Amino acid sequence: MPTIRQVTPFLLVPDFEAALDFFSRVLGFRVQYTWENYAYVTRDGAAVRLLAERTAPVADDEHARTTVYFDVDAVDDLYAELKPRLDTLPAGHVSPPVDQFWHQRELTVRMPDGHWLTFGQYLPS
Repeated sequence: MPTIRQVTPFLLVPDFEAALDFFSRVLGFRVQYTWENYAYVTRDGAAVRLLAERTAPVADDEHARTTVYFDVDAVDDLYAELKPRLDTLPAGHVSPPVDQFWHQRELTVRMPDGHWLTFGQYLPS
């Protein structure tokens, strides 16, 4: 019987090089493949496909949204690992882990295109 084993979102990014650097250098994703305006990056079984879309607008504060939500086992450990590199991002681009009322502990990081990535860990009620 067929099994869906993974979702791999495409992120349309206005600055391909900045997005690739952000995912690889800052977030520790491994670049599996690049070709012209496309990249496939992975980390711990998760994957994202980056595709240059030069006409995509950079999101301002009013229009920024979470584009990808990563479920993780230990969000505080991930934050501790990434913190030295996250500290190189502009002020306001990182929201350290916080408990949410929907039973998730979440770390949120702003991408170069202005949108957000969220890393969340389930909190038992």
